[in-house]
Formats: sequence, C-alpha cells, structure tokens
Amino acid sequence: MEIKMKNIENIIVREAIIGDAEELNKLLETVTTETEHFGYEPDEFNISVETQEHTINMYSMTDNAVLLVALLNDKIVGSLSFRAGGTNKLRHSGEFGVQVLKEYWGLGIGKKLIKHLIRWAKENKIIKKINLRVRIDNTSARHLYKKLGFKQEGILRKEFMSNGKFYDLIYMGLVL
Repeated sequence: MEIKMKNIENIIVREAIIGDAEELNKLLETVTTETEHFGYEPDEFNISVETQEHTINMYSMTDNAVLLVALLNDKIVGSLSFRAGGTNKLRHSGEFGVQVLKEYWGLGIGKKLIKHLIRWAKENKIIKKINLRVRIDNTSARHLYKKLGFKQEGILRKEFMSNGKFYDLIYMGLVL
C-alpha cells in the first residue's frame, strides 16, 4: 500500500505508555529489516515485551529522558528516544535516536517527532543540549537535522559497521 499523504495533521505524537510496548517492539523489529542506519542487526533485536514495558516505565519516571511515539490511525509508525546523562555534570545533555517505518518515510514524521522533542526539552528546564549521531551517507537525515538547527560538531571515524563495511558518523548538536 502506497501512502500519498503529504499532510501529516493526522499524526499524533505523544509519550509512550506501557500499553505501547508490544507495538513499539514490532516497529523496532521492522525497522531493523528496512534500514542499515539502525543500530541493531535484524537478528540482534530480541527485547521482550516485559523489558520494553520496563523501559517505557523508566523513561516516564526520569525527568531528563523521553520516549515518544508517532501514531497514524492508532498505529505506531515512528518513535524517538532521548536520554540525558545520569550525573549532575551530564544531566543537561543527551542524545536521541529516531525511527520511522519505511512506508511512511518522506511524510515529515521524523521531523514532527524531533520538533516535539525540542519543544519538550525547552519546557523541561533541565535539558540545555540535544545531540545525535548520523551516518555520513544518510544525506536526507543530515539535511533534516541542519534544517532544525543542529550543527555538526565532529566526525567519528569508522564508528558504525554494517555488512562488513565501516561508516563514519557525524556528531551533531543543538544548544537550546
């Protein structure tokens, strides 16, 4: 099924709840087979529903972390996780990862999730910086991050390996 929707007003972004665990796992499992940019190989993702429930609970109880889901017609089509450091010296700065099901790429769902994160971080009062790492060859993601205000801060050489090939990662940050 091809989706020709450029209007993403129907996409709802909210914090994940315990009841999302099973569907969130399905999303993450699917993403491992759809892109080489995700940090897991397909056979490595084996998080149980109970573990995912625990993870969602931990995010909801932590004041400098957030786990978001993007829903279209009550189906989770994307997610974003952000976690800052656990010590006083690092709790203001954290890193996020974002995933969107391939059939929904190009609709602005990733952008909507990241904008939600930025808004959450500004309201949070603890978070002063949002970081990310992106594969150097992921030009569409790099373009989006730059458009949202992220600046390149460095290159991590041979940081990522997929199918026996090494890739550099670009380290980017957004100071709030």
